[in-house]
Amino acid sequence: MRPYCSAKRGGQQPTNEISHRGCASSRLTPSWQVAFSGVEKRLESLDATAESPLPRTPYRPLAWLAVAGGLGVAADHALHSRLEASLFGVWWIGAVIALVCAVCAGRRGGERAAAAALLVAVGWIGGAWHHACWNEFPAGDLGRFAREESAPACVVGVLADRVKVSPPGDRSPLRAMPAPLISETTLEVEQIRDGVGWRTAGGLTRLRVAGELHGVGAGDRVVVFAQLARPAPPLNPGEYDWAAHERRFRRNSELYCEYPRCVTVTSAAPQVGRDAPLAAVRDWCEQQLTANVPTRDAPLVLATLLGDQERLSESTKDAFLNTGAIHLLVVSGAHVALLAGMVWWIVQGVPLGNASRLTLMLATVAIYALVVGLQPSVTRATILTLMTVVALVSGRTPSMGNILGLAALAVLALNPCELFRAGTQFSFLAVAILFVLSRWEWRGEPRDPLRRMIVSYYSWPRRVVRRARQAVVAMTVSSLVVGVAMAPLVAYHFHIVTPAGILLTPLAGPLIAVALGAGLGVVTIGWFVPPVAWGLGWVCGTSLHLAEWLVQFAAEIPGSFFYTAGFPGWWSLVFYGVAGLWIALPRWRPQWPVQTFAALVWVAIGYAAIGFGRVAPDTLRCTFLAMGHGTCTVLELPSGQTVLYDAGSLGSPEAATKSIAAFLWSRGINRIDAIVLSHADIDHYNALPGLLERFPIDVVYVSPMMFDPVATGGDLTAPNYLRDCLVAAGIPLREVWMGDRLRTADADVAIEVHHPPREGLMARDNANSLLLAIEFDGRRILLPGDLESPGIEQVIADPAYDCDILLAPHHGSPLSDPPGFAAWCSPEWVIFSGGERDRTMLSQQSYQHAGAVVRHTAVDGAISCVVRRQAALDVSTYRSQ
Repeated sequence: MRPYCSAKRGGQQPTNEISHRGCASSRLTPSWQVAFSGVEKRLESLDATAESPLPRTPYRPLAWLAVAGGLGVAADHALHSRLEASLFGVWWIGAVIALVCAVCAGRRGGERAAAAALLVAVGWIGGAWHHACWNEFPAGDLGRFAREESAPACVVGVLADRVKVSPPGDRSPLRAMPAPLISETTLEVEQIRDGVGWRTAGGLTRLRVAGELHGVGAGDRVVVFAQLARPAPPLNPGEYDWAAHERRFRRNSELYCEYPRCVTVTSAAPQVGRDAPLAAVRDWCEQQLTANVPTRDAPLVLATLLGDQERLSESTKDAFLNTGAIHLLVVSGAHVALLAGMVWWIVQGVPLGNASRLTLMLATVAIYALVVGLQPSVTRATILTLMTVVALVSGRTPSMGNILGLAALAVLALNPCELFRAGTQFSFLAVAILFVLSRWEWRGEPRDPLRRMIVSYYSWPRRVVRRARQAVVAMTVSSLVVGVAMAPLVAYHFHIVTPAGILLTPLAGPLIAVALGAGLGVVTIGWFVPPVAWGLGWVCGTSLHLAEWLVQFAAEIPGSFFYTAGFPGWWSLVFYGVAGLWIALPRWRPQWPVQTFAALVWVAIGYAAIGFGRVAPDTLRCTFLAMGHGTCTVLELPSGQTVLYDAGSLGSPEAATKSIAAFLWSRGINRIDAIVLSHADIDHYNALPGLLERFPIDVVYVSPMMFDPVATGGDLTAPNYLRDCLVAAGIPLREVWMGDRLRTADADVAIEVHHPPREGLMARDNANSLLLAIEFDGRRILLPGDLESPGIEQVIADPAYDCDILLAPHHGSPLSDPPGFAAWCSPEWVIFSGGERDRTMLSQQSYQHAGAVVRHTAVDGAISCVVRRQAALDVSTYRSQ
């Protein structure tokens, strides 16, 4: 690795400055400062380079190789979605040609041409490697037997990972069915039952079991009776692609068991094997921590120190995510760095040489990384520590650019698909920002060697206070810079901006460090001194409990976080790409006024692009979202207003909220003008409280029977909870009935209520569903909710109402009189919103016999109907796109 060039500063050589300082203070400095005095000498050259009038481009070949490899991976990922042909051979041929060109150019003395050809070769190799990992699977992979609809299967395999147990979801009156406790692991498949015999199979699959698996661990051979299916693809625009997530880990199928007894162990894991020692160490650490920390804090301790986030409740994880403190909760590179620093401080009391101490520190870090798992952030931090130690032992200046490039190459070599994961991007971006920040003079350290010598003679209380002040300032400035720089990427992935995280990091960070140190003591020295273990366990748990309290407190402060649609992906790509070139090529940097102006212009372009592409002034868009057994219809009016008809699902209210919000953000929608709730069934409104947190909502319309005990069967728990949420948020709640028209900003858009009457019907809530009719440019859309008898007979008794688009009443239930209703409204298109298509086949046939075209959200995903003035009706499905 090539060191930075030195330059004169103030008429003195930097090396002389350091020598003077070292001689003056070595008598009073601790041993670890003496050991790293050589590092300070080398880092002085970095400061000199930074002040050079013509900064030289740093020599970071590994960083450029990592960039080239990442571009190749990204290119294959982009081409895969557009080309069906295999590109594996093309990538390898291109790589070979580029390598030959590099060798030829190198022999002829063309160093630049050889370097360029080498970068091209690495890029082509990256494309080939990604293509192989993404597309090449064995013929017997279990995913080839799976279909989108689940089917019974019997599979034999070996557990490739420990069993992770997730607690039931938080109780809520808006959850129609209680969420069970889930056990989850990865199964390495060996055989699948084929009739009366067995068939050889292979690959990895995710195994999920409703209930807790006891006596099952990694390495056990098991027989599993389960439902086999492919991972569910996204059905709505903007939704997270779980199928792609699983495919990145080479899992193309999933098994779901309704009972733990569906999993039977046929042979236990071998006591001696590749993963047995690490599993034993992890189990030991988990047992020691669980036994010695307070019971209330055990899930948080195991999540923070060992990476068991699945033990935490959804509310706890949401609080850390919403406040920007999620990096404190998960095992990340910060944990590895803290551990390395603690071990180095501890080994100062051991009578060993510096090389031995560094080796001991490195061994501890490596063991910890293997125990918690080689996630990209842990891999990156481990390699950074390893290469820094190697550089220090060999007497060379560690080049952070090269080390970070090597870490990126290692992550891509292990799994090139990690490039597209949010966690990987956050990890490397944060470290790169901190690396750049570390070269700036902002810490308040005196540059004059005489001043440094004077500071070294301060009394120890004054030095402690000074060090503490500098540490707080350093953490706050670092948190501010990293938070601001990463805000666009966080908003793109999670649609959230977290100002609270800037202050939480310096406040909660030291508590995490204390907990990590105490936890290390519990699993190392506490096992043979029980009182010490208990005391350290109390310190560990209490520190994390206080950190959690800080996070929960911050989450309740107005303005601590807010949701946003985020900038488009292409905007973020250009932004961070240009920023990377700005850092890597200092000679090409324009003057600061030009940089500031360009940044402001680009931010303005980003904000303008958020709403670009929405409905035109002469267009009405109606989108039926795929909500499983639930309903949500989004109306985008020509004026730009947004109206929702129902917002819920029979499943998790959090999942329903995320699906609706993801679609709205994908359309650049940051505000909801009105929500119309058809009736009091949970699957039609349980996402509304979550939407209240994410979007400003002007008004909510309900039927007169929404809170009537007769319509709800006497159970008003969920409706009253909804009303309390609306009152707390200050959202107006208004009743509408037959004959009412909703006022919009578009004079040529009519939204009218056709049912129920003001007095309602003496029947259940389905019969009192709001029947909403929307008309624009001669086109009609009919939204009947769960309309059933006797309400549907009353509607059919009115004059016929011809429509173009109909939402099938009650998800297509036969109880909604499909033949009679089809004859009454004569729809051209009928949209079924439900979880399973097979259950509505008779209703679909009734509408098809009436001449309608049928679409189902369970099969087609979100269905968009676009009405343009003086144009044909355009109906498209998300899955077909």
